[in-house]
Amino acid sequence: MKPKALITAMCVSIATVILILFMYDYLGRRAADALNSQGEEAERLNIRQQFLQELSSKEQLSQASVQQISGHYDVKVKDYYVKVTYKDEPDVVYVYDKNAKEVFVLTHILAEGASKPDEPFKHKHRFSTVP
Repeated sequence: MKPKALITAMCVSIATVILILFMYDYLGRRAADALNSQGEEAERLNIRQQFLQELSSKEQLSQASVQQISGHYDVKVKDYYVKVTYKDEPDVVYVYDKNAKEVFVLTHILAEGASKPDEPFKHKHRFSTVP
């Protein structure tokens, strides 16, 4: 074999090994991130419980007025948030995050269908910075 062809074959082999090692490392980290993307179950339950306590103490609204509440983990922000559906507005999902002062703040309103666009959202004022 000619020396030039041997050097080329070695370079290609080394590049292939480096690429395989890089892909192995990258895919391993992506798999670990995917497994952790849901967050810890205890933390999701904790953020849900904290929201219900603040809803009761600051907004004087009982847990009975909530149809559904769930804690979630945001992979991009690396923090927890809650999604809440109230019984009197079953088609609207309110999303609350905790701010730097550890206080819940309304961040998103997700409305399904928007069948009554003229009616304002009933719980938009809860934990909102705007009155």
